Amino acid sequence: IDTVVGMASTVHAQRHYHKSPGGKKVASSRLLVFDSSKSTEKILAMNDHVKALKDGDPDLDMEIVGRRIRASNIYVDKDYQPVYSYKSFDILIKPNGERIERPHVTLDQNVNATLPVRVTDKYMDPRELLTKYIFRKSYFLSHHDGTSYKFLHDIATDLAKRKMFVRLQAYDSEGKKTAPLILSSNGTPFPVAFLEGKVDGDKYCLILHVADREFKVPDREITELEGENA
Repeated sequence: IDTVVGMASTVHAQRHYHKSPGGKKVASSRLLVFDSSKSTEKILAMNDHVKALKDGDPDLDMEIVGRRIRASNIYVDKDYQPVYSYKSFDILIKPNGERIERPHVTLDQNVNATLPVRVTDKYMDPRELLTKYIFRKSYFLSHHDGTSYKFLHDIATDLAKRKMFVRLQAYDSEGKKTAPLILSSNGTPFPVAFLEGKVDGDKYCLILHVADREFKVPDREITELEGENA
């Protein structure tokens, strides 16, 4: 069955919050401290900044300090001037401390692509998965009509009977090579995705678990363990 299903993340309600003496809920707010003319660099560049700080408050502008910030984020250069054209780079730091800079690559989501993701025939025990991968997020899958309900209910029923998780796999545009699951534009690529299913009569619960890392034992520890078992 080929159909379209929905996906939603779990939202946890805030259980604890702060109150004012009057019993009102306290909310955080971002306030303006200084503009570019009052930056630390500009103050230190003054002829006699020590004397200026003793005699007054050159770092404060009483006309703007304390105002609520309602502006959008922008990129600025070292002189705090807006930057309109720039290139983005990703910085990768290797375990040995080596720093690698490379152009940022825009990632397109592939869950709504022409070539759909597939439910594979690779089943795994949940206990084994928890010791092999680091799961980052979980999503509930929901149906939109009778066809998608039957599709998801059947998958959940099969998984509940097996007491196993099944792998969900995405592919490239040609459908030949496997690809990480990308749920949103420029989102985190998840090379590992598994479905968990539960059923209660006509009701079902199908959960998508995604992981981006795998537990690995360092080679040195493997050598030491082999030496102990020898």
